[in-house]
Amino acid sequence: MRYLHEPTYKKWGKDELDIRDSLHAMNLFRIKQQLPMVLSVLQQYEGGYLKTKHVREILAAIENFHFAFTAIASQRSSGGISFMYALAARELHNAGDLSKKARVLAKFRAEKLAPKRPVYEEFEPSFLELRYSTKMTKQKPLVRYILTKIYQSNSVGLPIDPERTTIEHLAAENAKGGKLTDEEIASIGNLILIDKSLNGKLANKDFAEKVKVLKKANVWVDPVILKAKAWGAKEIAARTELLASESYKKVWRV
Repeated sequence: MRYLHEPTYKKWGKDELDIRDSLHAMNLFRIKQQLPMVLSVLQQYEGGYLKTKHVREILAAIENFHFAFTAIASQRSSGGISFMYALAARELHNAGDLSKKARVLAKFRAEKLAPKRPVYEEFEPSFLELRYSTKMTKQKPLVRYILTKIYQSNSVGLPIDPERTTIEHLAAENAKGGKLTDEEIASIGNLILIDKSLNGKLANKDFAEKVKVLKKANVWVDPVILKAKAWGAKEIAARTELLASESYKKVWRV
């Protein structure tokens, strides 16, 4: 299955786009332990033994688990994780009919993935360290992924196309006389995802003007930004903590 590693290789139906996106995320995280299970799920799906909703749900659960476990908390997976996936893949293959296969997936999610998910106290410190700027580019793909998922989870209507978006710094990188450090400027709490058409409208404006533009554009903006009277280190830290909490408790739930 080439599309396991190259999700764009396959032509996906509209109801399968979440499956494609979960595969993209797993490739972004550079994980391999899940491959036997994912391969088994997709084989069962292509054979007509699983419905689209079953595949969407289990791949999202695996994606969300590894977001916290691998991409953020950077926890090392022992051989136990690989064995867990291999055993589940075998159980899924051996399950007789659709209802039994669905029960295997539900049990795997509830009894295997969920208990192994890092607790919030392990997740938050690493999330708070996420950075992106022209000086700190290593985490850009992960930061873009996070901002996209958070935006999509809070927006109504058509999903945004990441290829048509750009990452904007609320406190500008090139601000003159700025009091923020490079670390604070690059913090994920200082970053928003916007359509490229908005980029020019926000350029070189101060914080209050940027908020006005965002409100007029009718795009989702989180409450920390909307309530802020000014934008500095305190506000960036508060927003970073909000994004961490929302990510763990809402967006990437297992």
